[in-house]
Amino acid sequence: MKQTIDDVFDLLVEDEQLLRLVYHLPKLYGVRPDPLDPSLPNMLDMAVDKRWDIIDKRILQSSKADDLVDNPICRLYVHLGNRLPNSSGSFKVATQDIHIDVLAHEVYEIDSRIARISDRLNELLIHNRITGLGKVEYVRGLPHPAPKNYSGYRHTYKVWNMKYDNRN
Repeated sequence: MKQTIDDVFDLLVEDEQLLRLVYHLPKLYGVRPDPLDPSLPNMLDMAVDKRWDIIDKRILQSSKADDLVDNPICRLYVHLGNRLPNSSGSFKVATQDIHIDVLAHEVYEIDSRIARISDRLNELLIHNRITGLGKVEYVRGLPHPAPKNYSGYRHTYKVWNMKYDNRN
């Protein structure tokens, strides 16, 4: 299970477009460009400590919302969901759900930021071999509770996992 969540998290924090979408404010005509505008510097080229400062606040593996009320940002929570054994009941082969909760403050949502982030997540994950056995499948997306002045949406993806017995 740990490898599954680590693989997905690593994919997300290494995607330049996704980092732009969770970090940059919406386009404001004559003041700032769209977050995906090529005129903006590549976020993967910024100093590692600055990039990780952004990631540590915006892409998390656990739920933390107490800092959001006074901090208008976009945030992703990447965490495990249901794990179901295969039809034989073996725990060694199972499907593992992965939840990605997308939160966007209202100042970001003016450019449909949740939808834009969701589109990018789906491009990165669905039908790609990221972790486990086979390709990632999309299970569902649902509105998700969010703090005041935020909107939230939860995506659920599914992968097959196999637990190897390494005692031999």
